[in-house]
Amino acid sequence: MKKIGLALTAIVLGLFLMVACSDSETQPIADGSGKVNVYLTDAPFPIELVSQTIVTIDRVEIRKHENDTTEASFITIMDEPFEIDLLTLSNGITEQLASIELEAGSYDMMRMHVTESTVILADGTEFDLKIPSGSSSGLKIKIEPELTINSGETSDVLLDFDVSKSFVAKGNWKGGVIKGFNFKPVVRCVLLDRAGRIEGTVSDTANVLLPHTSVNLWTEVNDIEEDSLLTTAFTDQMGQYQLIGIPEGTYYMIAEQDSFLTDTIWNVDVLKGESTQIDFMLTPEP
Repeated sequence: MKKIGLALTAIVLGLFLMVACSDSETQPIADGSGKVNVYLTDAPFPIELVSQTIVTIDRVEIRKHENDTTEASFITIMDEPFEIDLLTLSNGITEQLASIELEAGSYDMMRMHVTESTVILADGTEFDLKIPSGSSSGLKIKIEPELTINSGETSDVLLDFDVSKSFVAKGNWKGGVIKGFNFKPVVRCVLLDRAGRIEGTVSDTANVLLPHTSVNLWTEVNDIEEDSLLTTAFTDQMGQYQLIGIPEGTYYMIAEQDSFLTDTIWNVDVLKGESTQIDFMLTPEP
């Protein structure tokens, strides 16, 4: 059997929670077992208008990859309702959900059950969102490449809950008017031992740091119509941002904020286990 840990990250601050045995970190890993930590993060959206984005997750499962002649089944790794405001986690903050022992082998998919979702605006307006049938029965998240659990080793897995894609605002939110949201959860899975991070600042031409600036990370693709947006972050009050769980590769980045010209930086290289520093300077619109 192997150990698996499950954890969460999203937009601002977070708490650390061990749902299973509190002394699991100090217990030796059993022979033939390995430990896995699973984290959740998000990509943000118009945070100046939104106070909270709350989701309730009541079950998380993982599927072991079997050969073609064996039907794969999901193994429950968390089955207690867990409520989290995704806007309380970001910029590298993580929160652990569970810890469980799993058999050695390869795992190719996770399934997350979302039962409730609520968005609360800055003015106190609340929207209880309808959960798509696919989410309530289990949102399937591919693990690519597959997670291989080896005896005596620890692996970290990040679930990136993309808020900007999952909560689609209805109305003219750029004009400050939100009439509701459509909830279509989008989550990607990353093996952190194969990923790096990007961090930096956004300022204007007068060297004033800019909060609430959207920083978008895109993969380079040949088809211009292909959705290659990997993840998004917003700068904090100090104009700083951080993107974690970025698979090794080459990307381009776009920073944008109202009243400023968009800035694009090409050929951003990310190496596993390393941090890449990318700073933006935005020019005010004429």
